[in-house]
Amino acid sequence: MLARPPAALPSLLGLTALASFGAGTATLGIFFVTEQVYRFSPAQQYAFGLLVGVTYTLAALGASRARRAAAHLGLDARAFLGLLSLGMAALMCVPLVTRSAWALYAVIALYSPLTGLFWPLVEGYVSGGRRAGALRSAIGRFNLTWSSTLVVSFLAVPPLLEVSSARVFQVIVAAHLLSLVFLLRLAREPAAHEHEEHHAVPAHYPALLAVHRVLHAVSYLVMYALTPYLPKLLTSIGVPEREQGLVAATWLAVRVLFFLLLERWHGWHGRFSFALAGIAATLAGFALAVLAPQFSATWGDSARPVLIAGLALFGAGLAGLYTAALYYVFELGEEDGGGSHEALIGLGYSIGPGCGLAVCALEAAGLVSGLQRDAVLLAVVSALALGGAWLGWRRRGRG
Repeated sequence: MLARPPAALPSLLGLTALASFGAGTATLGIFFVTEQVYRFSPAQQYAFGLLVGVTYTLAALGASRARRAAAHLGLDARAFLGLLSLGMAALMCVPLVTRSAWALYAVIALYSPLTGLFWPLVEGYVSGGRRAGALRSAIGRFNLTWSSTLVVSFLAVPPLLEVSSARVFQVIVAAHLLSLVFLLRLAREPAAHEHEEHHAVPAHYPALLAVHRVLHAVSYLVMYALTPYLPKLLTSIGVPEREQGLVAATWLAVRVLFFLLLERWHGWHGRFSFALAGIAATLAGFALAVLAPQFSATWGDSARPVLIAGLALFGAGLAGLYTAALYYVFELGEEDGGGSHEALIGLGYSIGPGCGLAVCALEAAGLVSGLQRDAVLLAVVSALALGGAWLGWRRRGRG
């Protein structure tokens, strides 16, 4: 029996682009909707982000079991992806009927886990039937596709909100339904995963993988400590609502550019200093972003350029840590399906907004003033991130 060929990249990337636009708008761009339309407080924004992170993580960790259950019911991978897409589209119709904040919480509590089941299956199509350079090339194109689409999402949300909040949800629904056109061009099941033949790698690569696994999780922690708060931060420094998507997309656009750079330039391979640079850029960018209002108070109208510089540095650091974590996994031929790597990333998804929620609770209790909130948030996130970096460094000997 002939082996099933790898999925055609044009169809796969078309599916990825539309699904990423829909899911990215619903789980990242949505914070502009909740801030401008639902008038969520910072605490509510972080609670919403925590809900996204926890439900996504639980679903992603159970993705393989869910796939087996679907197969037991006679559903192939393509049909399962189709049902997930239709489910996500249907859920995003609910805010078109009611503007209740509680309904939106319920919708995201169901929508986010569907994305947690969706993406591992798509990644199975990306890796299936590919190995060595073909696998790394497909992963590179996949990363560039989903990350580029998130930039488009951030740029699209504010103009859509000027028309109506309903238009945002209509576009999400349309993206998920249109993605089915590309899904139907895929085989019923992904090709079998090709295990790359063993090849010699430098002796310190397992240590680098151990370090980057932890730093990858730390980067998600910092990212999800910032993104729920970003719309409020932009408003506080006087960025008009119609321009907020453009400014906020800085880190996403820089991340895409660095994904491309790191795919072409390989001088960072094998260097522990690259890990240090990645976490330093991530934390420094986060610090500049959350403290931007203080710069405005001290040096006049400097908040926006400081924020943009911080977001750019933030995006570069995230791209470096993400790319390196994947690179060492592939070089060592490891498969991280639902193991400790996913659990650590899940911690980042959840702890990030949890940090913000904890700081808001301190403010509500009168232990932190409004003027101190951003500095305290920076201190809490930095302490956890540096602790994670130290843990990563300690793990290097157990790669």
